[in-house]
Amino acid sequence: MAFLLCLACVTTAWQDAPRAEPPAPAAIDAVAALETVLTDAIARTEGSVVAIHRDKAENAGETLAVRGKPRPRREVGDDAEPSRPAGDVAISFDFGAGVVVGDDGEILTAFHVVRGASRLIVRAAGRQEFDAEVIAADPRSDLAVIVPAAGPDLIPPKLKPIPIGDSSTLRKGSFLIALGNPFNSAMQDGRAAATWGILSNVSRRVVYDPDVWPVMGNDPRNRQLPHQPMLLQLDSKLNLGMSGGAVTNLKGELVGLTTTAASPSGYDAMAGYAFPMDAAGRRAVETLKEGKEVEYGLIGITQTDSRGELDPRPPNRIDGVSPNSPAAQGELQMGDLFTAVDGEPVRDFSDLLVAVSSHSPGDKIRLKVLRDGRELEKTLTIAKYPVKGEVIATVRPPSWRGLRVDHRSLLTTGMIPFGPAGPEPRGVVVRDVEPGSPAEKAGLRQWMTIHEVAGRGVDVPADFARAVADRKGPVRLLTDRGPITVEP
Repeated sequence: MAFLLCLACVTTAWQDAPRAEPPAPAAIDAVAALETVLTDAIARTEGSVVAIHRDKAENAGETLAVRGKPRPRREVGDDAEPSRPAGDVAISFDFGAGVVVGDDGEILTAFHVVRGASRLIVRAAGRQEFDAEVIAADPRSDLAVIVPAAGPDLIPPKLKPIPIGDSSTLRKGSFLIALGNPFNSAMQDGRAAATWGILSNVSRRVVYDPDVWPVMGNDPRNRQLPHQPMLLQLDSKLNLGMSGGAVTNLKGELVGLTTTAASPSGYDAMAGYAFPMDAAGRRAVETLKEGKEVEYGLIGITQTDSRGELDPRPPNRIDGVSPNSPAAQGELQMGDLFTAVDGEPVRDFSDLLVAVSSHSPGDKIRLKVLRDGRELEKTLTIAKYPVKGEVIATVRPPSWRGLRVDHRSLLTTGMIPFGPAGPEPRGVVVRDVEPGSPAEKAGLRQWMTIHEVAGRGVDVPADFARAVADRKGPVRLLTDRGPITVEP
């Protein structure tokens, strides 16, 4: 009995004794978990990244590899095809990357990768190779969408679109993966190269040094929006050929498109930049996928370029208002301080430009300003920003009797070849007139202004479309050159 009692006491003491904690996971396990997340994300997305080869004549002023546009053969000898990568050797010195973003094979890339091309050759996952053509391009955002060339004897490639995420949810330090075609390595077999790092900064403003910007023949003077504070800055190493490649989060969602790895003045030489997939970026991508022109907003205020760190003037001060612009019609004045757009604070002119550019012409915005210490709110109807450079849109608005109109704001900022026209308070501009159409026979010509349709005033293209809808007989238009009647 004594033995059993002792045994019971020992057992109780053993159960009551403090137990040792399980050993902490080894540090390598944590690293291996991160490695798994990275490799899984790359595996999910790399099949959506393609390599692009561009055939381009020296100093080409026009992109010919566009859907619906005839492309001349470049002859070397008698019946030579245009130069191209030769099978698996893939010798090319004009290259970039793209990302599949649509179920019909739409590929998003940087416009400077395809600008001026007479032919585009794409290598995709599974060693697929096919010709491609541009359906839309926007020089202001440096974005373009290309698609596989279609034809009776062409088999459509099997392409996997990538899901598009929201870059506005990213924070400094977010882990990001970049995939592309560095040094044309992916042109060998269609397999993208990957690199990773963190998001160094958001909404960066890049000032390019023209002496160090030779990539793909891109002209920094035409890079309009990337000069503004909207680019994602990465610490990933982006070598030549990564332009147009994917920047993804760890979920495998596209959150940016690599646009440059150049050495901007005053910035780290190894910094890379990407166009963000925020609300404005996704809107631009969806518009380009439809083959349409991306339109940006304009309100018509100016600020002098001499502003610097030692300039005592506030960075949100309006220095000028264009006559008859949305800003003028909203009674903005020189010296007003803008503070918010639609309730969101704007600190300087660059913030304001990005906020307005995210809207489409015809949209209304609420702009708060300070004037003599008083806060005012003005509602402005946005005009259209005149994008400079080669705008490509293969799907155009329907014409009316051979006539297409656009916003009159295009006339006031040097869009037309004969210089800015005097601004007028209302009207739409004639953008295109089809040869032999009733509009041409009536005497309408490009860049004329239409003020009225059958006595009804028109201010924007939507007004014109409503005014001419369902009209069957002759229609009288009041133009800047007098009345013109357009027959059916």
